[in-house]
Amino acid sequence: MTELELIKGKPKIFTISSDEESLSLIKEFVEDYEYEFAGSAFEKEDIFKKLDKISPNLIFLDTEIENIDLVELAGDLELFNVPILLIVGMLFDETIDSLLTNNPYGFLLKPLEDGEVQRAMAVAIKKHEQNIINVKTAQAKIKEKNTELVIEKSDSSFLLILCMALIIMALLTRNATWLQWLLLIPTLAMLINSLVSIKKQAPLIPYEDDEELPFISIFIPAHNEENTIEATVRSICNSEYYKDEEYNYEVIVINDGSTDSTGEILAELKKDIPQLKIVTRHPPRSGKGKGFVLNDALTLSRGEIIGVFDADTQIKTDYLTTIVQYLHGDIDGVQSRVRMFNKDENYLARMQHIEFASFGNTLIAKDNLGSTGFLGGNGQFVKKDAIINSGRWDGFAVTEDLNLAIKIILNGGKIRYCGECSVYQEAVTEWKAFFRQRVRWAIGNFETLFVYLPQILRAKISIPKKFNIIEHISFYSFNLLIFFGFLITIANAISWFIFHDVTMIRMEAPFVVGVLSVIAFFPGIILALSRDKPGAQEFIKDIVKYYIYCFHLIPLFFMTMKTMITRKERRWAKTEHKGGKK
Repeated sequence: MTELELIKGKPKIFTISSDEESLSLIKEFVEDYEYEFAGSAFEKEDIFKKLDKISPNLIFLDTEIENIDLVELAGDLELFNVPILLIVGMLFDETIDSLLTNNPYGFLLKPLEDGEVQRAMAVAIKKHEQNIINVKTAQAKIKEKNTELVIEKSDSSFLLILCMALIIMALLTRNATWLQWLLLIPTLAMLINSLVSIKKQAPLIPYEDDEELPFISIFIPAHNEENTIEATVRSICNSEYYKDEEYNYEVIVINDGSTDSTGEILAELKKDIPQLKIVTRHPPRSGKGKGFVLNDALTLSRGEIIGVFDADTQIKTDYLTTIVQYLHGDIDGVQSRVRMFNKDENYLARMQHIEFASFGNTLIAKDNLGSTGFLGGNGQFVKKDAIINSGRWDGFAVTEDLNLAIKIILNGGKIRYCGECSVYQEAVTEWKAFFRQRVRWAIGNFETLFVYLPQILRAKISIPKKFNIIEHISFYSFNLLIFFGFLITIANAISWFIFHDVTMIRMEAPFVVGVLSVIAFFPGIILALSRDKPGAQEFIKDIVKYYIYCFHLIPLFFMTMKTMITRKERRWAKTEHKGGKK
């Protein structure tokens, strides 16, 4: 059975032994269990000749067989892809210990007993069949993801060439009127989102009493997080979310192959925090992607609600009590507001704080447009059933949170936004690390756009919901052209000021289209900033600074396209957390 095939008919059992008594017992037990005893052998040449001919479904290997190197034989038998049950005598040595350590299907001790033999056979064959199914599933998934990678490369190449051709055409003809019309749809979408976000969100339907409050499982993926993991775990485990005076939540930290002191820190924390659980992943299983990490935790979790936090998170003690109310009824997921606890560290940190405020404002609009919000990684809470029904997290996806949100919405689910409570995280303070993070985010958006667009168009959901999804995941696609348009506007304004009545690149769409193109950027950010009630001077400075900051989206577009076109595989890159003052 050298290929991955499931058993048809009676399982064939082959025995490698020279012990006549054991052979007789095995033959009797096998046939009593209505399996087929397919023969035996004890000389190496004869063993392989019969295995090639018989193709058994299970092999018994007697470790007391003489004149054969058992370790070498076991290694050769692996080529046949057949489960092996070891038959062990009373004497154990290094050879037997090595065989037992490396054999996943177990062993039987002499003297053999009927019930134990039959049970061991059934378990080994069943386990092997499940392994075959798992391998076939993995192979199919890898094939699917390789196909998606080809689609992403071709679509990225097309998008890059198209954008560059349009820009070059505008520069050569000194006319970008087409750009005004092209950007009219995303311009109107930005304005509509801004206006809709003014409306008060739909009221909650709170749980009537504490007895109804669902148990929450909180996941914290951690890879080399020695700088922040202790503060994060202590902050989350200080949550005052109880039921019958007991903690109504568990915190599962998944230590994904950390090589620093993360594991030691977690072990010490475990001594003091009863609701803390630790899952440790080792190579080669570790480091494959955040989605795989979350799926491992999902299998072990008890909660009806699953929350996900980054390893640099800080929350207030009433956070869980507040956010869980948003999941009552037919709501499948909720994203909380994200703030930066180090927003005053430098310009870049401050701009990320404003950016997340703007993103929150957009999610308020999505919430008001039929609960079509999105999950943004840190501070996301989803019903476990919704995760399972959506196929769990995609371990191959670079932004597994966005991927899951799309699948939930396509299944008819609803995702809300909670601005009442905030999760505080560490803003990236260096441009190199910042662009590394943002390239990953942009790649995740493009992956979702290129792979899911056909499914979105075919989905049995309303047209407004389809538009909301497409508008959200195509954001990065328009960035280059939007800010190229801003550059043209700025260049023309400077030209008019210096040379008087001289236009460098014409933009001749009707006046109202031109005005909308220029101002559409500002209402959303003005509303987002105003929610925190800043002073007038700070308010104006932040708007100007944020406008300048957003021009990073031009180089980001090219960096993202280069990475997507040249990469050989999807690879998740975590953001380094330095820790610091909270």
